[in-house]
Amino acid sequence: MELKILSFNIHKGMTWNSRLPTLPDLRALIREAGADLVFLQEVHGQNEREQERMHVDFDSQYEFLADEVWHHYCYGKNAVYDHGHHGNVILSKYPISEWHKQDISTNRWEQRGILSAKIDLMTEPKTFLQAYCVHLNLFAKSRVIQYAALEKKILSESDPTMPLILAGDFNDWNHHARKTLEQPLQLHDCHKTVHGRYAKTFPSLLPILSLDRIYVRNVKVMNAEALKHASGMSDHLPLMANISL
Repeated sequence: MELKILSFNIHKGMTWNSRLPTLPDLRALIREAGADLVFLQEVHGQNEREQERMHVDFDSQYEFLADEVWHHYCYGKNAVYDHGHHGNVILSKYPISEWHKQDISTNRWEQRGILSAKIDLMTEPKTFLQAYCVHLNLFAKSRVIQYAALEKKILSESDPTMPLILAGDFNDWNHHARKTLEQPLQLHDCHKTVHGRYAKTFPSLLPILSLDRIYVRNVKVMNAEALKHASGMSDHLPLMANISL
């Protein structure tokens, strides 16, 4: 069984400089990618200002993005403000058996969370995929705390024999996740597995930093790439990976 995985910090559906909306282009891009599972960060669950300004008739960006393609999705609210909220999203073409969100914020300026989902891959014998979508802090010391929270959560609830995907915006510009997260959990970054290095995804117009990752366990990585043609749709480039169970 093969799966296509996409991870993307969509910058709240705005261009890299927050001047122009990109949501229709984002939906077209995600659909064209043909992903079975989509991990999104910085997605508006509600934004009254944007609804008024753009004259849109949908309540949440993730419902707009999922429309008629991904029938299963979950949203974990991270940041809350007077006119709305945003967070992480998992879109799935397979049923989500259960999901929940854990707050891992370490300061009042960065509201962060782990969105986890148990996905039924509809196979015989029964196979569940444990999926985690994250957006971690900008500050390195805070990320160390969040790595520990991730490790504890994954060790406590995931079946070590089943496939696992951990994807999102790690803000890991100094590559410290290698020692504090990857090694203890036996995770493998898809792009590094294929190309020998992490994908450069930020800033999207001239990517020099490797902030975004798709980590896997108990799967075979077939291919991985940063989608450079999406430059400008967000401040990050999306990551795509093909895996085999």
